[in-house]
Amino acid sequence: MRTARWILRCALLGSATAAQAQVSSPPPAETQASAPAEAGLQDIIVTAQRRSENLQRAAVAISAVSGDTLASAGITRPTELTSVVPSLQVAPAAGPYALFYLRGVGNFNGNALSDSAVAFNFNGVYVGRPSSTTGFFYDLERVEVVKGPQGTLYGRNATGGAINVIPKRPDFDKASAEGNVEYGNYNALRLDAAVNVPLGENVALRAAGIYVRHDAYMNDGTDNQKDAGGRVSLRLRPTNTLSINLTADYFRQRGRGTGATPLGLNPDNRDGFFSPAGQAFVNGQVDQVLGRTMVAQTTPQFLNNSYWGVSSTIELNTPAGTITVIPAYREGKLDYLSYSPGFYIRQVEKDKQTSLEARIASDETHPLRYIAGLFYYDESNHVPGSYINQQASVNSNVADQRTKSMAVFGRLTYAIAPTFRVTAGARYTTEDKSLDGFTTAALRLCTRPSSFFPTYVAGCPTAQPIAVSTAIPSVVPTPNFNPFIDGTITTLATGTYQGLKAKRASFDRITYRAAADWDITPRNLVYASYETGFKSGGFFQTVDRGVFRPERIGAWTLGSKNRFFDNRLQLNLEAFYWRYHDQQISHVVADSSGSQILATENVGQATFKGVEVEGRLLVTRSTQLTADAQYLDARYDSFVYSAPNNNGGRDNGTACATRGTPGATYVIDCSGRRPPNAPEWTINLGAEQTVRLANDGKIVGNVRAHYQSRTLTGLEFTQVEYQNAYWTADAQVTYTAPGSRYSIGLFVNNAFDKTVLALATPVPFTSYYAGALRPPRTFGVRAGVKF
Repeated sequence: MRTARWILRCALLGSATAAQAQVSSPPPAETQASAPAEAGLQDIIVTAQRRSENLQRAAVAISAVSGDTLASAGITRPTELTSVVPSLQVAPAAGPYALFYLRGVGNFNGNALSDSAVAFNFNGVYVGRPSSTTGFFYDLERVEVVKGPQGTLYGRNATGGAINVIPKRPDFDKASAEGNVEYGNYNALRLDAAVNVPLGENVALRAAGIYVRHDAYMNDGTDNQKDAGGRVSLRLRPTNTLSINLTADYFRQRGRGTGATPLGLNPDNRDGFFSPAGQAFVNGQVDQVLGRTMVAQTTPQFLNNSYWGVSSTIELNTPAGTITVIPAYREGKLDYLSYSPGFYIRQVEKDKQTSLEARIASDETHPLRYIAGLFYYDESNHVPGSYINQQASVNSNVADQRTKSMAVFGRLTYAIAPTFRVTAGARYTTEDKSLDGFTTAALRLCTRPSSFFPTYVAGCPTAQPIAVSTAIPSVVPTPNFNPFIDGTITTLATGTYQGLKAKRASFDRITYRAAADWDITPRNLVYASYETGFKSGGFFQTVDRGVFRPERIGAWTLGSKNRFFDNRLQLNLEAFYWRYHDQQISHVVADSSGSQILATENVGQATFKGVEVEGRLLVTRSTQLTADAQYLDARYDSFVYSAPNNNGGRDNGTACATRGTPGATYVIDCSGRRPPNAPEWTINLGAEQTVRLANDGKIVGNVRAHYQSRTLTGLEFTQVEYQNAYWTADAQVTYTAPGSRYSIGLFVNNAFDKTVLALATPVPFTSYYAGALRPPRTFGVRAGVKF
């Protein structure tokens, strides 16, 4: 009852939002509202609820960002979405990984065995690996961000919400071509182009490609970019009731990858670990297990990754409704070396996924409306070699994980009156997972005379770190329980999970939704809903058991979408209250062998509640203002875990309350703390001004500003992991010639060159952290041509 009163109070205060629609130019004809532009703001058609509907009529919390806005913001990777969707935080991690958080819900998924809590979809196809979510950000219609658990329509691994990346489709009506070139500081170059060719009255082909490069943002050569990709789509309309869209895409990722700086240095200097300052810092730090100072890494990191996929969207209109079938296949090949967490990671991986979704959706003309469907997903992750070297320890892993998931889902909506509708939906998901492979962990300790008890001080100054190996799979050291001449011993632990010993687990869950929405007037919508979701359980690599359970979430939502003054003002409000159970947390701990690993554990419960308000105002035909503000109150109600202590520190590397003694297991209690990537306030502001010239050309200028309050970027809750409150600002001005045949403009992003910490990672066995940073100030010129 208290929950209901809290949500109702927030809604009545008008302090929330349900949708962000950042559209700096009209969408294509097929997504425009029928009213002309002079009548007000352009409306957007979205498909987040598996049917086409006006964003302002969709009774769900959605942010929609147009392809033009994404291009003008210079977005080519998912980590850059943070600047345009306030509720979304995406951080770069080791190699190609991206960490997604929506309203504080997410997790540190840093390997092939972990799943994201935010479902990422491209062209209607679920992309399972967080390492495979780049390479899609060009020639786009829009990106939709659906907030809150999507258990009925999206299923597993959508506890935080879903991101839908929607490319442009081939156009039957006319041939066209467009190209853009962008050049800026850091020797940045972006080339993208698209060609649309009708091949007949009912056949059309569209081809698009992108090339992006820039020099390093970090002064050690890391944080550069060298990407290239292409996409081909064939659209057919054999009959008036049948359409088929075939899409194939390929993307190649090179360069050094995500860099990081030791957070003991000034982040403003962007001193990477391979810079002279970074190496000097590392060489002065004590390895508290090895008993000597650290040795700076010199082997350069790299990315050598490629991704491709094929899919088809088949739509058949029948008297019973529209049948949609989406078969798809995707592959990702990873080969990278990264030092961004402050230690050496070398990984080779091949991911394959096959999926099929089939559904039927009725039209909107009857009081009873429905969606029903089936979903099948089969994924294999083959890791012939994963090697982590932390100087005092190494982990060498070989893994083959298999996931088979099937679901049946449905949603019914009944219009009790023409203006009032109720909705009920449910989804049943069953999933089988298995993991075959082995893990080997070696730990080298400095010992006291006649004792294996670590000294926790620099007591073995001549100790040799475990040598870095670039071989896949790597060879681990031979154990030696008699102290070497340098005063160290080397332990070895091996875990094998193959054949009958393979790790296997099954999970199944029913998730559901209950909702109602009411048209107070034709332009004012109020809605309320309760929806549940779950994130699948799974495994992590360790000599121990390494199995975690699913997590569950229940979410209350109360919102309103409004259009005023002939649709010149859109004001959307939302209040939300989410409760997490058995929340999964991926963090660095030590297993029973003493090795530092990335473990995923069920650690307790959390509460996320907040309000959001979004507005768009067409001041005049040539002036548009936008604003989006979110307040988030997030707390871990229960967050308790255990970790063997290996560094003798009072807090075992965390600022949370701890109980234990050096050398023994610590109980770590982080209950009551705010989760990472959950700022209390996030605000986006925007303004766009169009000046129409006498020659029928125009000059368009726009400014965007992003604010977020103090944000935790790691899971140890230490002061160094916090990014203080900050503002960033982007601006651009563009001249477009008559007929929009060509354009040229100037842009600047992060205009005040604010250094922003995106992710902080504790470096094992030491007292310092590695920090990944968001891009510095970038600026340049952009030109485009259309035929």
